[in-house]
Amino acid sequence: MKAIRISLISSVGFAFLFGLSTLPFYFGDWEVILIAIFFGFFIGFVAAPEIAPKEFKNAWLVQLIGGLFAGGIIGWFTLSSLEQIGISIICGGILGWLAPFWVKYV
Repeated sequence: MKAIRISLISSVGFAFLFGLSTLPFYFGDWEVILIAIFFGFFIGFVAAPEIAPKEFKNAWLVQLIGGLFAGGIIGWFTLSSLEQIGISIICGGILGWLAPFWVKYV
């Protein structure tokens, strides 16, 4: 239960920060702002197991699933064909799987 709360707080916090930092530059272009918010949500969800590692038993699985969903959502917003969306899902999964190496630098 604590892991869900940590994931939710981290995801919403990063989404808020990413959306707020994008707002002054792209005000009125709501698709770009929404993509930035989803990207921030992904970063927060993937960073949650690194923030509190004792609360997550299978941190790699949480990060992998977060990457798959983030790739699918970003691909759905930006690309048109199913093949391109599938490739973005695979790329998101790879980013989620490699998250322990790059999250500490975000």
